[in-house]
Amino acid sequence: MIDLDQPAQYRTPPNGTPEGRWRRRATARALVLAAVVLFLAGAVLGGVATYIWRYQPLAASVERAESAVSVLLFAKADLMMVHKEQRRVRIEAQATVVNAGPRSINVLAVRVDQPGVTVRSPEKVRPVEPGMTVPVDVVVEWNCVADQPTALAASVSVETVDEHVRKISPVALDGTPWIESRHGGCASVG
Repeated sequence: MIDLDQPAQYRTPPNGTPEGRWRRRATARALVLAAVVLFLAGAVLGGVATYIWRYQPLAASVERAESAVSVLLFAKADLMMVHKEQRRVRIEAQATVVNAGPRSINVLAVRVDQPGVTVRSPEKVRPVEPGMTVPVDVVVEWNCVADQPTALAASVSVETVDEHVRKISPVALDGTPWIESRHGGCASVG
């Protein structure tokens, strides 16, 4: 029978401390330790999952953006020498290379290989900071009997800060001054 009017009576062992109290304390400590271990494991797993899900793709996109190379090319109208040969016009001119990317680059060469026209520059290192320009000496050779291209598409060889050599192609080249020199040169050769 249970008497609800009196406090609970526990049996005490011979040393004077109740056994149940020690078991409850040991169980409580084990539960607290298990909860702390589970919390830490969850935090570690959550951190790894967040890194893989969010920060790793973000870091890769930032790295791609920083290693992007972008250049613009323009034909310079001044400093041209026109040499007329048999059915060919050779122009010694300059092209302006603009670094439109976020990092400095070294321009190594400018090339155009299209039917009726070739453009070559000497292979040498020309450093260009972001947003800056550099003139590049080029030799333009027009074939007077071939069809004239309406637009020039160049390839530019550059070296990035991390010493990777890249060939950027096609790069639109505004070659209007060279095209006009071709008209005048081919009219007098033909």
